[in-house]
Amino acid sequence: MFLFLKLILAHLIADFILQFEELYQLKIRNFLGQLFHALIQGLVSLALLYPYLNLPQIWLFVTGLVLAHLAQDLIKYSITKKNPANTFVYFMTDQLCHVLVISAIFLLPVSHEIRGFPNSALLDTLYRNNIWTLGAIFFITLTFAGSYVLNAFTKSCLKERPPLYLISSSEIAYAILERSLVAGVLLSCTSPWMLLLIPCVGIFRLPVKPLRDMTAFLLSLIYAILITLLFQKVL
Repeated sequence: MFLFLKLILAHLIADFILQFEELYQLKIRNFLGQLFHALIQGLVSLALLYPYLNLPQIWLFVTGLVLAHLAQDLIKYSITKKNPANTFVYFMTDQLCHVLVISAIFLLPVSHEIRGFPNSALLDTLYRNNIWTLGAIFFITLTFAGSYVLNAFTKSCLKERPPLYLISSSEIAYAILERSLVAGVLLSCTSPWMLLLIPCVGIFRLPVKPLRDMTAFLLSLIYAILITLLFQKVL
């Protein structure tokens, strides 16, 4: 499970945090953007598997991940263009396939090894303790990934929304604050009355006109609650 979680984290970082608005637009337009994105995923994976880079099997596995990721993206964007009404289904299926491909790491004997950074106590503790990896996975799923999930959902289920609805740089930045606050309330809740604070998070949208969108707020709120409750069971 150790290497699997590291690769899941690498996937989330590359697929969502490092998929800035310009790269997303480039991916939609041509093959170069999709190739660049897949290579980023490979580089992030190698970075998070640094203690294992002396093993050829790790390099071969990450190369396979890059090729599989590129192939999946090409297929996803091709079929999405033909039937945009099913964008959400294709998006979620694509993410599931990424997880299944990454799970192939369990086929390697090295997947049972837990390595670290013996020359740095702090780095070694952060790297070897799965709670930090799980926490990072939770945060990215809650914030950055959530914006793309909701964007795909609105493309399939809501009409007359712009292509970058919920995933413009400003909206993603705000979502980090909004959904983090919702998660913070849920995770620290000691009284049912504290739950009344959750809808109040929407107050922060009022000063910024482009963010005064009730649909966006409700989608963000529901997503944050569901993801936090799910991860609460894991963490």
